[in-house]
Amino acid sequence: MKNKIKFIWIFVAAVILTAVLLLHYNDNELLPDDLAGRWTTSAPEYAERFLELSQVTVIFGIGKDNIVVNFISSVDKRTEDGVALYTIRYRDLDKTEGYIAFYWYPSEKVIRLKNQKQMIWKKTKEPFRPL
Repeated sequence: MKNKIKFIWIFVAAVILTAVLLLHYNDNELLPDDLAGRWTTSAPEYAERFLELSQVTVIFGIGKDNIVVNFISSVDKRTEDGVALYTIRYRDLDKTEGYIAFYWYPSEKVIRLKNQKQMIWKKTKEPFRPL
């Protein structure tokens, strides 16, 4: 009898844990494959800089051989003025949180940062190298 009660409690706990994980997973968007890769802009002030996206990381190239690696904690997608707006929340290696928000224009295959709409970022032909 004790083993049966113990099994029931373990089973109930496993079901609850699975439900919580599934609900959390369903709340987050996945980054579309079209957005995975390295993005650059022709703006002179961003020479030698890039943004690299994957399902797991957001990497900022900040100049000659300097990168900042961040791990995605959530992806949110909504529509603003008929355009997909992605907000990616991330944490760096020191657990400092941040986010990047950008508009995705699939027909033009460009992104524009929410805080710099005038600047166009294009995916480079350089092969994507996931971590």
